[in-house]
Amino acid sequence: MKNQFKVGVNFEEKLLNNIIELNKEQTENFVTELYGSIACDHQLAARPAFRLPQISDEELKKYITKARNKGIVFNYTLNSISPYVSKKEFANNLDKIINRINYLKDIGVYRFTISNPILLEIFKKYIDRNTRIEISTISHVDTLTQIKFYNDEYGVDKICCNLLKNRDFNWLEKASNYCYNNNIILELMVNEFCGVGGNNYGTHCIYRDSCYICHATNITESDALSFDNYPMKFCTQSRNKNPANWLRMNWIRPDDLHYYNDIGIYNFKVTGRTGSSNYIIKTLNAYLNEHYEGNLINLWKPLESITGKEKEDFALCNIQSNKLNGFIENWVTNKHNCANEVCGETCDYCERFYKECIIDKE
Repeated sequence: MKNQFKVGVNFEEKLLNNIIELNKEQTENFVTELYGSIACDHQLAARPAFRLPQISDEELKKYITKARNKGIVFNYTLNSISPYVSKKEFANNLDKIINRINYLKDIGVYRFTISNPILLEIFKKYIDRNTRIEISTISHVDTLTQIKFYNDEYGVDKICCNLLKNRDFNWLEKASNYCYNNNIILELMVNEFCGVGGNNYGTHCIYRDSCYICHATNITESDALSFDNYPMKFCTQSRNKNPANWLRMNWIRPDDLHYYNDIGIYNFKVTGRTGSSNYIIKTLNAYLNEHYEGNLINLWKPLESITGKEKEDFALCNIQSNKLNGFIENWVTNKHNCANEVCGETCDYCERFYKECIIDKE
């Protein structure tokens, strides 16, 4: 086995059946873990109730059991940045939370994804210490000592690191070595295109924490669309100011996974669990086969479709994946670190690449 993928699910039977079939076709890369949560747990999850599947606990149990029988474990996401909004409300629901976690374990949940340390404290004090825990990318893990602390203090055995680090190969190699030596799984998100940009620059998204706060506090679709659809509309529109901004986001192309394998990283997260089964399977298939032909941006579920699926197939611009061969070398070979640059001023690599290798070859 080489690459192992964790995939978000919408709990449709069709999706699970397709994932099982895709695994049968593979010889090296496999889906080994599913993740998601359902509407009744929205106060602990990183999505509002209206965006989560409205299924029963019995249906959840059947889904988890069927996946497990095919060698695929389930990771339940309790990764709200703000569980129950206030600490007092959280404390008032403590018994309910503990009972819920124990129930989820009883029906076969293999691992839990957490972002707010208040839940880690609950696991530490009231839940079996051997329970497997993953730290969500929402927690912004971007130092080796953070990884050590989570492992030492809470027994965390899996880290989905900060999206900002996806192209920092110097840091990733050190993190990979540390995790390997301490029996911790290091995981990267592959098809996340979050970020903001101007006319000639882009950067890690300044709205990202606001985004997850909104996920935690929105209740209805109307809530999500208020204040002119903040922050979803703001970040997407900023990227559209310059198509080269899409190159500046920290996605990982299917064809480039081998660069991460070279430094010991084999665990990857495929996002999009609120998308349609067709979208998830199309995206997953590209990563399993480590090859994709088509518009790179179609591997991402656009934020414009955050409240539904009707706009899922439109593309914001056209960046053909095959024109990106060699693009990542600036980070892999040169150990370039975008965090140390003023994008568009001290570095114009993405702009030049877009003009020379994408526009000029159309």
